[in-house]
Amino acid sequence: MDAALGFILIILPIILALVLLVFLKKAADVTGVIVWVVTLIIAIVVFQTDIGIALTASLAGIVKSFPISLMVATSILMMTYMQETGALQRLIVFFKTLGGGSRPMQILMISFGLGLFLVGIGATPVSMLPPVMLALGFSPMVAVALPSIGYDPLTTFALLGVPAVVFAGEYSAWATEITLQQAGAVFAWFMPLVSMGIAISMLWIAGGRKLLLSRDGLVLASICGLTAGAIAIICNVLLPLTTLTNVFAGAAVLLVLFIFNRIRGKPILDRGTLDEKDIQVEEGMSIYRASIPWVVLVILSLVTNMIPQIFQLLFVDLALPVQIGAYPGIIKTRFLWQAYTLMLISTILSIPFLKTDRDVLKRTITSFKKRAPRPVLAAAIFFAMAEVMNFSGWVVDTGGIWLNPTNLTNGLDPTNNMIYLLASLTAGLGLLYPLLAPFMGLLGGFISGSETSAIAMFTKYHVETSNLIGASSIHVAASNGIGGGLASVLSPAKIQNAAAVIDEIGIEGEVIRYGLVVAVLMTLVTAMMTLLWAFPLSLLTLSIVAGLAIVVIIIGGIIYWVKQPADADSTISHQS
Repeated sequence: MDAALGFILIILPIILALVLLVFLKKAADVTGVIVWVVTLIIAIVVFQTDIGIALTASLAGIVKSFPISLMVATSILMMTYMQETGALQRLIVFFKTLGGGSRPMQILMISFGLGLFLVGIGATPVSMLPPVMLALGFSPMVAVALPSIGYDPLTTFALLGVPAVVFAGEYSAWATEITLQQAGAVFAWFMPLVSMGIAISMLWIAGGRKLLLSRDGLVLASICGLTAGAIAIICNVLLPLTTLTNVFAGAAVLLVLFIFNRIRGKPILDRGTLDEKDIQVEEGMSIYRASIPWVVLVILSLVTNMIPQIFQLLFVDLALPVQIGAYPGIIKTRFLWQAYTLMLISTILSIPFLKTDRDVLKRTITSFKKRAPRPVLAAAIFFAMAEVMNFSGWVVDTGGIWLNPTNLTNGLDPTNNMIYLLASLTAGLGLLYPLLAPFMGLLGGFISGSETSAIAMFTKYHVETSNLIGASSIHVAASNGIGGGLASVLSPAKIQNAAAVIDEIGIEGEVIRYGLVVAVLMTLVTAMMTLLWAFPLSLLTLSIVAGLAIVVIIIGGIIYWVKQPADADSTISHQS
């Protein structure tokens, strides 16, 4: 395979995805299917992949996507049911009272702390929180941007740790086998700086430097970010609680903010924000009944992850492995342990406690069938694309055995494998390669709308390249995942979802412009940390990181003083 031609053909689907998403404004599922088909054709026609292998690998990718794609389905089911019973509306009314009237407190409590907790148990802040932020007096742009960037300030531990679970599986498949806790621990050490940067970014997006310099602004953001980061380290380095990281981090942030308010003698709730309609919703259902589906989900999550015997049974003993044809290796589905199963059970168990009749169930199922298929397809199809790339160039021998072209003993051309070719080309970056990895994740997360998809797409690539240059493959591959998580604020699917909830379709471009600044700066910080951990410390790596730190400070300073969100002044004027 000619290196230049191969490189162009490999990046062609990615460029096509960008064109479809950004310029032609195609939906994520439509984009995903087109890009998968193009990748499939290139792999078969140009990289000489056996057609049966390509299709089998695609199917394996779909099965590998279940932790995220089925989670999307059950999350939509739960949220739709809660909406039809009025439980969701009651919870939103409660959220509106949080913060005691302080803008920094409202932002960090609702979009950061509560957002962490919600996405940790499988709820979707981009669907729930925009109406709350809008009702509190924030502009539509801010009401959409904050839940998007707050989709997960800990990036990798959303949806009961699904990205970390998938990373552990992908890394183990292409490198040395690691446990879920080992995977989570690598990600956790990035988190204090990442989560603090996201918390500060939230205040900047909402009110520019005025809000950051307001009383408690920067202090509260730093406290929240460091608290979330510290809990991530505790849950992954000191305790085997990777899947519950977000749940505990969100709860810890809310507790810290509550204590902060108590010390300052300020109320944590402000019912003055409620209108007559809110009060009617409030009187129609208690907050305790409305939260039953989430309470049950948290209890099930705690039981299945904190009791060692149950975790061993569901995660290890009943891994329910699946073998797909001659696909090398088995796929551990862990169906009984997965978050999507727990969410489905929680929804069913909550039915007797909420106002449910045949009409409610019928409307729930009807709405679910309209809402779920396309997001589920969008979540799954990029896993299929990733597997096609991973197994490109593989052929079948006369005995039906799959032959890997990168195994030089079988006489095949190793450059027929897309990942091998990419790794060979980018290995020339040498010491600078780890700086590229998180930006690859950012790109993958933007295209697919999912950090988990970015992990599936590029983990093998980063392992291959890291091995060629002698870098720590686990740190490089993990930084790719973090970049994918930071892409939440750029994800067209998430932003469009948030905008649609408040009938503001059309402001996505404005949100992305501000989100791009945050995502690029935070990804650059992640890249600097990756470089420090990828190689033994040396004067050269320290000098490179120091130079990049100066660049980040300069760019951040310019943005801080010059670029102000359009509604910064109005946001400050609402602050009490």
